[in-house]
Amino acid sequence: MANSAIVIGGGIAGSSSAYALAKRGIKVTLIERNAEIASAASGNPLAMLYPRLSGDDLSSQFALDSYLYSLAFYQSLNLPASDFSMCGMLQLGFNARELSRIKKVATRNYPTSVLQYVSHNEASTIAGISIDHDALYFPTAAWIQPKNLCHYLTQHPNITIINTQQVNQLIKQAQGFEVYSHHHLLATADVLIIANANDAQQLLPDLPLQTKAVRGQVSVLDSTINSRKVNTIICSDGYLSPSAYTAQSHCLGASFSDTQTTSTEPLDLTLTEADHTSNLNKLNNISPALYQDLKQNLTGGRVSYRCSTSDYWPLVGELIDGANLTKNPVRPSASSESLPWLSGLYINAAHGSKGFTSAPLCAELLASMICHQPLPVSNELACQLNPNRFLLKALGLKKLAKTIASQHKNSG
Repeated sequence: MANSAIVIGGGIAGSSSAYALAKRGIKVTLIERNAEIASAASGNPLAMLYPRLSGDDLSSQFALDSYLYSLAFYQSLNLPASDFSMCGMLQLGFNARELSRIKKVATRNYPTSVLQYVSHNEASTIAGISIDHDALYFPTAAWIQPKNLCHYLTQHPNITIINTQQVNQLIKQAQGFEVYSHHHLLATADVLIIANANDAQQLLPDLPLQTKAVRGQVSVLDSTINSRKVNTIICSDGYLSPSAYTAQSHCLGASFSDTQTTSTEPLDLTLTEADHTSNLNKLNNISPALYQDLKQNLTGGRVSYRCSTSDYWPLVGELIDGANLTKNPVRPSASSESLPWLSGLYINAAHGSKGFTSAPLCAELLASMICHQPLPVSNELACQLNPNRFLLKALGLKKLAKTIASQHKNSG
């Protein structure tokens, strides 16, 4: 078992990965390129914790597993009420497509403690304001204060933080890993976890991750006498938070815009009126009355770039040597043990807009792999998260990509 680990990236993926290892007694060095952790996509004013389900597919299973795990995990931390609130959430059937989806989900007979189908009258009672649409009600859905959470997780005594250092080289030695910033050695450890989102591809040039930066803008609105009646998160094609976290303002979001940038090009963090307008249009889908009440109350917002993959699944697991495999491909019938594993090198990245829901479970999955413990998810889900999947499929090894969790991980 590993005694030491390096985690690159101080957002929710890195912070939860560091915490999962630290609580197992592993000494962790967390390296963050910014002056503070949770400064990029994990630095928004609030994060909403809820699943988007579509039926009985694998994506819905992952969304539900992640949601239930993250809620239990955050509850176990005994965070103050100012940082975490299980206020519930209404997912509105605000158009024909969404109404059809939520009705389909409701037929799956989930426990009422997880979700309930409610009429527009019931939704109005729950929300505290008039709602025109039937909805799915998630009674334990929550919001969380992202930056405070990441700070809390990384205060574990087994975690040491190195700030303002950009890792641009990693070297695998016989005894473990070395990470460098411009030829300056930052740390050495038995295990290395890459959790730096859109920067991960720069460290793994020979392994196609198929990640993209997705620009998102949240808007902050001053509350009103009417809007302060809102008791829950309310979602249409966007979300509105209750004002309880400050008693004075709401978070409204979030815009989505795929952005193609070079790895060295700085990301544009400028707030735009177009994205504020887009968010307000989503508020109009939630409640025309609230839209009229709040549309002049914009006080600010925040832009960040989520990291997502082309198939919208995160990248979670142990990595292979992409250059080696491309040069020396294995047969499609080969076992996973024949792949050129970079033993001890892992990734937890590309959680899109759902990082605070999915990253903690994925961190537990990595820690279980590293410590040779039973996995907290099914083999099928672990295979779906396989971070090598794009290269394996490109080399005609699609079947092998789907058996890695059972053949490789559980054999360790």
